[in-house]
Amino acid sequence: MAWILGRVAGLGLALAALPVASATAKPVTLTYLGYLAGFPVLQMSAQADLPVGAGGAVGDGVYGLNASIVTQGSLATLYPYRMTVSANGRMAAAQAKPTQFHSEGQIMSKTESVTLTYRQNGKVDIKAVPLTRQAQQAAAEGTANGTIDPASLVLAVIANYAQKDTCTARYQLFDGVRRYDLSVTEVGNGNVQMYKRSYYQGPATACQATPQLIQGFSQMAVQSQLYPESAKIWIANAVPGMPAVPVRIYTQNALGEMVFDLIGVQ
Repeated sequence: MAWILGRVAGLGLALAALPVASATAKPVTLTYLGYLAGFPVLQMSAQADLPVGAGGAVGDGVYGLNASIVTQGSLATLYPYRMTVSANGRMAAAQAKPTQFHSEGQIMSKTESVTLTYRQNGKVDIKAVPLTRQAQQAAAEGTANGTIDPASLVLAVIANYAQKDTCTARYQLFDGVRRYDLSVTEVGNGNVQMYKRSYYQGPATACQATPQLIQGFSQMAVQSQLYPESAKIWIANAVPGMPAVPVRIYTQNALGEMVFDLIGVQ
């Protein structure tokens, strides 16, 4: 269950944590609520700095992101889970060049953390506490080299859309345990309708995100279809002065449909 929540939250974070209007402005807090089969199970809040100019254009410069994810509703009573994530780096030509990524997850009294440090030559140093077999394998084989982290991914997706007016791109990712590629493709336009507590409804662009699992994934979970095969992300100009951001995300796995919805901006 910890893996399922972590991966669902990770996918949501990778496409739902958002940038503020400028790197020097007071951070804007954006809150998402995750529903599983219609019931609230996760809440995500994110603050980030992205080099944004007039009209929401994204330029080159340093970025940073801090986010928290916690279980909600009856699931929080049965399974209290919390994850915090931080990442920093530099954006160049709509590509994220991370410097460091840190995530820490806590379930009951058990805590796991991972720190990824990125060198200029593309090599990634991995520090996992406790040290996992997957982290050891990735370090030994160098499979994390040349990748970016899931938190930096979100800023790259938003920057790519702001600069090129499309979400279509491909990303190489490593989260400290799992190595995978993510192909994002623009699939159309439409209107996002109100969903329970939605902050935004209106015109949006639909993008399909499809992962290719490479290393560190549980074979049993793959066979049980616990990994979402894809996600549909709706991106819209929901916040004045900011680039277009994800306002709704849909995923489907063996547990049912997961919906991440933007519910608040402060």
